[in-house]
Amino acid sequence: MAKKNIRENYLSNMLQTTGHITIAEAMEMLNVSEATVRRLFADMERSGLAVRNYGGIRPVSQTGNYSFERNEHVFTQEKQRIGRMAAMFVEDGDTIYLDCGTTMFQMTLALSQRVAEWEFSSLNIVTNSLANVQAISTSPKCRVILVGGEYDSARRDFSGALTERYLAPFHFTKSFFGCDGVSQNSGFSSNQVNISSLNAQVIEHSDHTFVLLDSSKFDKSSLVSYAQLCEVDAVVTNEEPRGSLRLALQDADVRVNVAGE
Repeated sequence: MAKKNIRENYLSNMLQTTGHITIAEAMEMLNVSEATVRRLFADMERSGLAVRNYGGIRPVSQTGNYSFERNEHVFTQEKQRIGRMAAMFVEDGDTIYLDCGTTMFQMTLALSQRVAEWEFSSLNIVTNSLANVQAISTSPKCRVILVGGEYDSARRDFSGALTERYLAPFHFTKSFFGCDGVSQNSGFSSNQVNISSLNAQVIEHSDHTFVLLDSSKFDKSSLVSYAQLCEVDAVVTNEEPRGSLRLALQDADVRVNVAGE
């Protein structure tokens, strides 16, 4: 495990006990500089492991659960670039699945612009995200299907057994997913059990699979894996992966598409 991940895990474990860690305390615990601690705190906040507050960090659970609106403001420019590039992989005649989440929402906004400009004569969009449906431009050439089920108002999405049952007969030419982490051993993973189960089912019914993620998700394993590296055709990200993850993606024949400025 990389030194950075070891430090993050240590701080995360300490947070569960102390409830708050100051910059000075982290410097003493890890024997590192203030600049290093500030970078660690920033990375932990971007990854959803903690929230910076009053010269330190607190656990996410003390500041409220996941919020779609709050997460929109994390890595916003990177998500916009990733979303714009991913939207360009959609072709006329496709039947696509769009996962939930703020990076996927940026892809939907970019795709909506293409729909509004009449770039498609036929396009089917299936999604479990209410936010995605609200973002898609109305067009007689674009059919949009919102999959129901158990609604999560904080995430603005549907999941669960009813969602999976509804999606069972569908076939997708392309499916697009977000993720909370990707690693050599765990593959692509999510913090949500229901979402991981849903994603795994959709992948089985897809010709081509894309995962959208920013570089803060590299070399991280979240709660539940929904796909091994070899089950995904391509990733769209803002930076080239490095080290063992880059080699693992190459070995699994996963195309890495880097969204530029």
